[in-house]
Amino acid sequence: MAVDLVESLRLLAEQNVSGVAFLSAYGLTWLVCGVFWRRAAERTAAFATLFQGMVAFPAALGLSALIGAIGPDRPVAAEITQLSILIGTSQLLGLPFLVYLVVRGQYALVPFAFAAVTSMHFVLYSWMYRTPVYIAMAVLVSLGSAAVMLAAPAGERRSGPARVCFLTGGLLLAAALLLLILHLAGR
Repeated sequence: MAVDLVESLRLLAEQNVSGVAFLSAYGLTWLVCGVFWRRAAERTAAFATLFQGMVAFPAALGLSALIGAIGPDRPVAAEITQLSILIGTSQLLGLPFLVYLVVRGQYALVPFAFAAVTSMHFVLYSWMYRTPVYIAMAVLVSLGSAAVMLAAPAGERRSGPARVCFLTGGLLLAAALLLLILHLAGR
């Protein structure tokens, strides 16, 4: 059974290019949120950050369809697909905390909290896709977000959140590029 599981995970990683479509779509929406934090009101930027998945998720599914990662010819068992969905949706458990921050007007903390919650579920993708890239990215998002929030000038409330968004988006896109290069090199 262990050999079947390892082979299923290898096939999943190959078909999904280790999640490149999702990393790319969410990386782009994090960057857009960074722009919101630079140009829009705090409340608007917080809501954009909170609801970015409403744009990123359909975009990720579209990109996944383009690379042949979704459809009836999945090379893995239904249980592996279910595991993938569970890992992907696990970060939704952080939404009540994010909503709490918005309701309490703690808008500037939303990107930092969201980045922390997001980084946690990446660790599981490291196991599923059989690559340490996700762990490295998770550590960089988590520690980097804390560092940029701490380094943000005290008088600039939107600087830290914008930097967290740009950092998170940049790291997701960098990881997507690295995984794509590794995938193409493995062919």
